[in-house]
Amino acid sequence: MKTILTAATLFLILTSCNEDKQYQKGAPIIVQKQKSITGSCLYTYEGYGREEWFEDECDKYSVGDTLK
Repeated sequence: MKTILTAATLFLILTSCNEDKQYQKGAPIIVQKQKSITGSCLYTYEGYGREEWFEDECDKYSVGDTLK
């Protein structure tokens, strides 16, 4: 029982820490680029106070690029 309670407490602490993350409030900037299994790339961007992602060709954007 203690193990379950400890695991649940740790999970709540870790998830609550992520909720406090402050995303960039200005124009969206690409912060991560990953190759997907389909051969295209998944781009993660932050902007306007949130984090989103999209899929596109791999040679189109780089980390640090601003989206317009």
